[in-house]
Amino acid sequence: MTGLGCWLLVIGLCDLFRAARDLTSLRRRFTLVGAGLGLVAVASVASQPEGVGAVAWGLGAVGFVGWVVASSSALGPGTTRGGVVAAAYGSLLLGVLGFVLVDERAGSPAGVEGLVERSALGDVTLDALVLVAGVLLVQLSTANVAIRLLLDLVGVPAADNEKQLKGGRVLGPMERLVIVGFGLAGSLTGAALVVAAKALLRFPELRSSGGGSSPVRGASDVTEYFLVGSFASWLVALGGVALASGLS
Repeated sequence: MTGLGCWLLVIGLCDLFRAARDLTSLRRRFTLVGAGLGLVAVASVASQPEGVGAVAWGLGAVGFVGWVVASSSALGPGTTRGGVVAAAYGSLLLGVLGFVLVDERAGSPAGVEGLVERSALGDVTLDALVLVAGVLLVQLSTANVAIRLLLDLVGVPAADNEKQLKGGRVLGPMERLVIVGFGLAGSLTGAALVVAAKALLRFPELRSSGGGSSPVRGASDVTEYFLVGSFASWLVALGGVALASGLS
């Protein structure tokens, strides 16, 4: 699944580039789309796909553009978020399914596989290496954007609650990386311990987060933000584990 791994790397790099900005300007969107399509084109040519493999790269390019444009629009002011968020998630799904369904027919970069086999990585295949790298990079950047879209969609604005639960944008990726690491190592128990530890550490903060004249309402808002964001984050991490372990 080198094609899927390369595609995830492009998505992750572009989202990492805009990670510090919720509101992506039109110029920045054009820059991201142009750079991303350039990387997709280079990866597809290097992979030398045949038949439906070329179709997969075409779907990947469409999915990439749809994700960048729709997710940036959904985070902008005055957006009717339901349809735009659905378009963003659908674009990601389109790209992933495009590569999953054609499997190895999307091709691998010529000559690179031999270099990997002769390196210190030993028996690690190029497919596994690129796919795992793509999954890990998505945990750092793309997952934050996807979770933020979900929080806004269900009416729990991330921007408001991040002021009370600081560090979520940093802790979330770290947590997902640890879960993916445990999962790929075959230790789901370790991943479960990470989830339990987070809940225990956040519990006192959640109880005291209300404050003001309406502590019950405030605590409820922050608790909902924590639960929705955490479960979404865990699902993204577990999805990455399933993708990397099942297809590499």
